[in-house]
Amino acid sequence: MPPFSAPAGIGSLAVAEPNLDWLDYVHAPIFVLDAGEGVLLRCNKTLRDILAADLPTAPAPLADFLGEGAADCILTFIRDMPADGSRNTLSVTCPTANAPLMLIMHLKQLADRADVWVITVDERTLFFQNASSQNAEETFRGIIQALPIGIDLYDASWRGIFFNAYSDSLYLYDPYYDLQNNEWFERAFPDPGDRAIYRAQWVQAQAALERDPTVPQHIEWRVFCRDGTYRTLQNMMCKIGTHYAFIYWDITERRRLEDDLRRLAGTDMLTGIYNRRHFFEEAERIRAETAGAGLPLFLLALDIDHFKTINDRFGHRLGDEALIAVARLTEAALGPGELLARFGGEEFVVLLRARAFDEAYALAETIRAAVAAHAIPAEMGHFGLTVSIGLAPIHDRTKSLDQLIEAADLALYAAKRLGRNRVAISGEPESV
Repeated sequence: MPPFSAPAGIGSLAVAEPNLDWLDYVHAPIFVLDAGEGVLLRCNKTLRDILAADLPTAPAPLADFLGEGAADCILTFIRDMPADGSRNTLSVTCPTANAPLMLIMHLKQLADRADVWVITVDERTLFFQNASSQNAEETFRGIIQALPIGIDLYDASWRGIFFNAYSDSLYLYDPYYDLQNNEWFERAFPDPGDRAIYRAQWVQAQAALERDPTVPQHIEWRVFCRDGTYRTLQNMMCKIGTHYAFIYWDITERRRLEDDLRRLAGTDMLTGIYNRRHFFEEAERIRAETAGAGLPLFLLALDIDHFKTINDRFGHRLGDEALIAVARLTEAALGPGELLARFGGEEFVVLLRARAFDEAYALAETIRAAVAAHAIPAEMGHFGLTVSIGLAPIHDRTKSLDQLIEAADLALYAAKRLGRNRVAISGEPESV
């Protein structure tokens, strides 16, 4: 290809350029760009067919082909591209034969020309070019309406201008609504306390988005929906030009499964009460809550008397029934916020809170008496149960939970030595 003459104002291009005839044999829309000069050197017919009709003859400024905004975006992208070329795809909105269209472009630098780039338009972005603008918009809206996520669009003043079918299936929207209006929050969050919390999260996310529009904001909300149920939604808020998009999807089932897994991880599968691991977690939390208030705490260690004999004589199934019975009888005696767990085998542990010593001792006796009065149905009639209980007041908050449980265990062993079916107090002589 012989040297060509550059148009006026592009004097630095009046040098021999590589042969670019091969562009016409490429099916995809493609052009060659001198990024240093901001000049489109040549493009193929496929690209011309989708751009505006009154295009200049190449070479010419890139802005004359793609518009000022798209040209600035491409040149800035090239300037900031990593040296290894790893980030080589971008999307820009350009004037086309039908209407402005977002085009996805792939950039490749020529090996022997640092400022010259071969840019290919991804043909998948031309989906709407085969139809009229109206049909293209209708197709696009149809896709948005069919998505299984909520999409709300807002203008610069956060006035709602669009919501899709999934969004409307969650909320009973009016034809026109304003997210800044309290009415929306009153519908989604009927409880005033929840509404205040979520509104504050919304304001914080909105402020963060205004500070940096490039970073989407994420909020998780539990909202009241038009079908009368509450659902947990993961929300993403982003800014697109002067407009805002609010995108959300239902994660209710996922959160329910996560809660179930957490509950199962902390539950004794036989009795349904807490297991040892969860007891330690909750007990530490309760100790921290009550430390500053000076509220009294007590530990009870319970053990079924002669449990091995029960298993050997009546079988493990009835042994399990005995464990379940002790758990239920103990649980029934406890007050709100008090903690019961199976510690392993036939041993249980209880954390009592906000009780005087006499009340704690009386509750331990109530549990002991309830178990002693209970009978387990067996093949040849019934058999009875008893438990021994160790009671340990928690005076020294500097001791670890393991040390406090050990004190309750020592009292439990004392109750066993004293004849079983009784309550022993930590630190008291065994003759008591």
